Amino acid sequence: MPLFLAQFAYSPAAWAIFVKAPQDRAAASEALLKHFGGNLIGLYYTPGAEYDGFALFEAPDEATAAAIEIADVAAGHLSRNRLTRVFSSEETSGMLLQAATAPSMAPKNPA
Repeated sequence: MPLFLAQFAYSPAAWAIFVKAPQDRAAASEALLKHFGGNLIGLYYTPGAEYDGFALFEAPDEATAAAIEIADVAAGHLSRNRLTRVFSSEETSGMLLQAATAPSMAPKNPA
């Protein structure tokens, strides 16, 4: 299954709730992903960074990953998010081999 990185920032209201009532957000993320046929690899936090954390997950395809992200944002607890497709080293090797077959796109000097 394709791999995705979902970076997120919680809203101030969400942080206030978490401070008063800490919650296992990994369990909530896992339930959402399972609903769409995905799998949570890990949920990590990066306090003080541009984003508060990120989830690394698998989803059946790009459209499903986008639906997962939309459903999460629609809940209202995020202030910012970014979804990125992640490629394995094997996938990247395949891309490089495929790119090597491309015709040259370099500008040609007039002779």
